[in-house]
This record gives sequence, structure tokens and C-alpha cells, in this order.
Amino acid sequence: MGNTGSTPLAIVTEAAPKRSAGSLTITDVALDVKRDLVYVGTCCEPGSGQLRRVDLRAPSPVLASDDQGFAVDVAGGESTVARTDTFGTLAVRFSPKSRQEVRAQSGVSDVAVDATAGVRVIALIQSTRLRALIPTVPAHEPGLLVLESNAGRWTDTSYSLTAGTTYCGVVPLAKGSIGLLAGQADPSNPVACSGDRLDVYDSATRTLRPGVVTFAGRVRHLSVDDSSTFLIVTTVDGAIHWQTLAGDSGELAPRGFVAADW
Repeated sequence: MGNTGSTPLAIVTEAAPKRSAGSLTITDVALDVKRDLVYVGTCCEPGSGQLRRVDLRAPSPVLASDDQGFAVDVAGGESTVARTDTFGTLAVRFSPKSRQEVRAQSGVSDVAVDATAGVRVIALIQSTRLRALIPTVPAHEPGLLVLESNAGRWTDTSYSLTAGTTYCGVVPLAKGSIGLLAGQADPSNPVACSGDRLDVYDSATRTLRPGVVTFAGRVRHLSVDDSSTFLIVTTVDGAIHWQTLAGDSGELAPRGFVAADW
């Protein structure tokens, strides 16, 4: 980790892994800025994926097991956590200690938490990618599932996406819009998914604007800050950049990374 403009520092490394070499890939990372926790999504040992958690306030941070899942996000004053596993099961906690809400086998391949106005969880339904990993996963039409919290209850709203268009990731944007990283999974390794443009979905009008942002190279991981303004992009070459919808951008690190959050 590191502050903007500073040299990144190693915080924790996996010690004496009890697994076969090459069996685990980092698939996602999410920073809880309020509690100084980092969630790391991995795949695929076990097959559902596994979340690890790192407490940055600990004297000697370690990679602690947290839950099943290969995609994760956390945001907001209550540190709302959302995750999904390779079976497409969505799980949400309003706060780390609250009861977990589950939407089993709903075809969810990525998640995002929007804390700019209340608490909203955005789930990307893209079962084609999941079925390439696990053929028994039920097929779903591509879409978005949005959960909104109100007085301790979650309300679900579904949105359809155009059939045939595939997306690797989802991020919340300003004014309730939703960013979608358009791309394809690697046929030989469906865990890896990359794209070169950001489409924007307006949930109020249910309309999609393709290609609002075109990235200079292929992107393997995408996240956004808690204001939903500054994208943080990790390329397939391992570089980290920041970018806005207005076109402002800059480099944060030249190489060596698979995912980033802030």
C-alpha cells in the first residue's frame, strides 16, 4: 500500500502456504477506509473462492481467513460489505457485525457498494463467466441487481442489460449512475477478465451509454473512491492509473500489481 505519490510498501505476505503452487489468484481487493481493513478476494482454492482480511492497525498484519468469495467491496460509514463467490451467490452485511443477507445462485460475478447517498449495493449478473468456471452454475440473463437499505431492510431492484454484451466489473458513479467495464473473460482462464472501455448505465432512465471512457490499454481491475469520482485502474501489464469521467488521468505505479483500491 502507499499514499498517492509515494513508493508502495509491502504490508503482508502469505507465509508458508498450504496449497499447490499456482492454485491461487488474487481476483479483487477492497479497502475499508474507516476501519483500516483490506479485503482480498482469491480464486480458486477452495472452488468458491476465499476472502482474506488484513487489519492495517495490527502491530503485525496477517492474511486472516474471512469468508467465501472471489469478488468483494466495502464502503460507507457503517463499512457495508458485499461479496460474491464463483457460484454466483451474493451476500451483503450492512455492517461487519450485522446479519448477512444472501441471494443464493443469483448469477452475480462482481459487486460494488455505493455510499454516496444512503447505502446501495450493486451486483453485476454475468453468469456466462461463472459457468466457464463452474458449468453447473444456473444460467441468468445479463443484468444488474441493486439492493438499497432502508430502516434495516433491503429492497431489491433488477435491471436488464443487452444480451451478448459481456462485462468484467461494476463500480458506482456520481448521481446514481453505474459504471461497467466492458470486456471478455480469458477462455483458457475465466478468472481473468479484461476490457478497454467503461459503459455507463443510468438506473433512473434505464439507459446505457457505451464507451463513456476508453482506456489506453486493457484493464483487469477497476475500482472507485468513496466519492464515486476517481477511478483507480489496474492494467493487464500491472500498472495502476487514476482517471475521471471527464478525462483527467495520471499514473500511480508503473508495474507489478493485479488489483488496487482507495
